[in-house]
Amino acid sequence: MSLNKIEIIPLGGIGEFGMNCMGIRYGGEMIIIDAGMGFPEETPYGVDISIPNFDFLEEHRDDLTAIVLTHGHEDHVGALTYILKKFNLPVYASRFTVALAEKRLEEHKMLEEVLIHRVKANDIVELGNFRVEFIHASHSLVDCFSLAIHTPLGTIIHTGDYKIDDTPVIGKPYDLATLKRIGDEGVLLLLGDSTNATVPGRTPSEMAVIPAFEEIFEQTEGRLFVATFSSSMHRLQIVIDMAHEFGRKLCVLGRSMQRNVEIAEEQGLLKIPHGATVSLSDARALDDDEIIYLVTGSQGETRAALWNLATSTYKGMEIEKGDTVVLSARIIPGNEKSISRLIGHLYKRGANIIEEKRRLVHVSGHASQEDIKIMVETARPKYLVPIHGEYRMLFRHKEYVKNHVAGYDDNDIILIENGEVLEVDEFAAKIVDKHELHKTFIDEESMGEIEYSVVRERKHLAYGGAISLVVTIDKATHEMTGEPQITFQGVAGMDLSNGFVADARTAIRDAFGEMKREHIVDRSFLKENLRILLKRFVQKQIGTKPVIVTTIVEV
Repeated sequence: MSLNKIEIIPLGGIGEFGMNCMGIRYGGEMIIIDAGMGFPEETPYGVDISIPNFDFLEEHRDDLTAIVLTHGHEDHVGALTYILKKFNLPVYASRFTVALAEKRLEEHKMLEEVLIHRVKANDIVELGNFRVEFIHASHSLVDCFSLAIHTPLGTIIHTGDYKIDDTPVIGKPYDLATLKRIGDEGVLLLLGDSTNATVPGRTPSEMAVIPAFEEIFEQTEGRLFVATFSSSMHRLQIVIDMAHEFGRKLCVLGRSMQRNVEIAEEQGLLKIPHGATVSLSDARALDDDEIIYLVTGSQGETRAALWNLATSTYKGMEIEKGDTVVLSARIIPGNEKSISRLIGHLYKRGANIIEEKRRLVHVSGHASQEDIKIMVETARPKYLVPIHGEYRMLFRHKEYVKNHVAGYDDNDIILIENGEVLEVDEFAAKIVDKHELHKTFIDEESMGEIEYSVVRERKHLAYGGAISLVVTIDKATHEMTGEPQITFQGVAGMDLSNGFVADARTAIRDAFGEMKREHIVDRSFLKENLRILLKRFVQKQIGTKPVIVTTIVEV
């Protein structure tokens, strides 16, 4: 790399939802922005979580300076423990983001080993060649930042997740004044959130859901259940305020919801009136119109409180006829089926369901097209790189800015993908390299990493099934004794009555008979040879590609 250029290297979050993580490198130093986890759209063979492949950073180990977090959502901080296990770097984040991250570090018994710096809006941190300025951003979470990363070559703005909310429920509006000052000083590159780049107009304020919630509280006579993201702090505050106003006690169900409410209250971010919350046992003693339950599970997650309430029992309680369930969250792409199943179970129980298609009970935390226009016109970057979102969103981000913001054409807006290296200076921004980055998968039970090759093998098993071949060899003579044993599991096209197995045994015996003695003596060579032979035989006969496991037994 040339010392007078900046490198932008996305490790995740581009062309996909989640796993947001980006390396920015200049002058032999590299900072990492965010370390998020992803939730694969179709669960890949027993794996629920994916993280970026941090092994890629090994070649930059000596350059790594710090990790800077924009905010505390899982798709930005969920992989923090995994990157810190590989590279113990100092972390810079807001007070609330730190509080969320510390809980994770505690679970992994890493809290004592990691140096964490709490920063606040308008702070400036010197990280070698980088001066990072923290800009207050409005989003569905609180204590969020956009970043102005000042380098000797120019300033990079990383928007993080944002929307231009003039009237947030908690905290101040997006700090456009600071953004404008930085824009006036000159911005080389803007890395901009694309999640809602296909949505026209402005994203409504968090305040916009209040009228619908007021109506729901006025009209509901039975028990009320509100399911939302445990990180949607503005929404939680609205529900807390409404419960107080309409004389209902609040009961919080679900581990992540309880944890986040507790942290946010400790940090002074959620205002909960004294005596407003009750335990589950106390809630049961109240009349139906005196209680509201704030629950996890808006995405149909099978381990969450709402799923258990709808399908069996949650600590001895279940959804009943006359209950009202409000799903106050967007459908994350890929979760449509599980949410549909959840709604089916709720209807079976006789619940009244209110979701965002029917009432304004949810607003997005991301910038729509008009917000994007405000961002670009305020920052006035020389180059724009759409980030955070599927490729169609990145593309629409580019098209929208090109057609609606004066002074931008194809050469000024660069679409990049995970693993590509974008080189930037004041004269040009171009992709100069591409690395093949496989995701790393996490086993949610053990929270251990699963190699990409293991998931690939599971995929082969799922599609092709498995064949086990056991061949017994005389240790002294190296002759085959008895028949080769072949068993099949989940192999399509198998017909055990048509002599296929007998033909396969014969093919293996014949091939064994033709092998040179030195190939038989080398057991690993023999094993692999028999595996390939059987694979070709099966492929030719029935056209499938099962996983074949060969075992040599010596007697």
